[in-house]
Amino acid sequence: MRGKSIVSTAVASAALIAGGIAAPLAAHAEPIPATGAFSFTTGPGILSTWAYNNLRVTTTLPTVSVSRNNGTQITSVFPVVAKEKTANFTGGQIRITNTKTNDFINCLNPAVDVAVKVVDCVMADKTNKRVFAIAKIGSTKTLNSVYTTTNSYTGLDLKILDQATADWMNAKLKTNTFSPSVVFATGELTVTYGK
Repeated sequence: MRGKSIVSTAVASAALIAGGIAAPLAAHAEPIPATGAFSFTTGPGILSTWAYNNLRVTTTLPTVSVSRNNGTQITSVFPVVAKEKTANFTGGQIRITNTKTNDFINCLNPAVDVAVKVVDCVMADKTNKRVFAIAKIGSTKTLNSVYTTTNSYTGLDLKILDQATADWMNAKLKTNTFSPSVVFATGELTVTYGK
C-alpha cells in the first residue's frame, strides 16, 4: 500500500516540478505542495573508497551537487516539492554507477520519512524501494507562522537500510563496497508547507 502511494506521490511531485504548483490537492492523505531542501554530505573517506571500487555518484537537475574539501566529499541538495503525512518528497535523482561495468542504481524522487527514519526511492521500473535508513536525527525544530509550518531536522546520519539492501546494491553494481554498518553521509531536511 505504502509503495503504491509513494509511486503515485512521486508522479504528483514530478508534476508539481514540471508545471509549478497548480490546484491545491486534497488534504486527506494526499500530497500537498511543500518547499525546502533535503541535503546530505558524504562522510570522510567515502568517495575515495567508492572511487577505488570504480563507483561514481552523479545527480540530475533539479538536484545540485557540490564538491567539497578538495573533492574528497560531495554535498547533494534535493528540492522538497510535496509532503504527505510524515513523508517529504523531493525532486531529482541520484545515480551510483560502476564505471567499469556501467551497471547503475538510480534513486529517483527520494522520499524522506523522518517518523519511520527511512529514505525511499522510486526505481527505474516505477516501483518504490526503501534504500537508506536515517540512523540518527541530531535535532528537530518546528516554526509556526499564521499560514505555514516549517520543520527542520539536522544531523541526519544516513546508512544503507539493512544487510539485504546492501547485498542487493553490491550484486546490482558488481561490488562488495556497501554495508549497513557505515554512516556514509550526514544530512539535513527543511520543509515548509501551508496550514
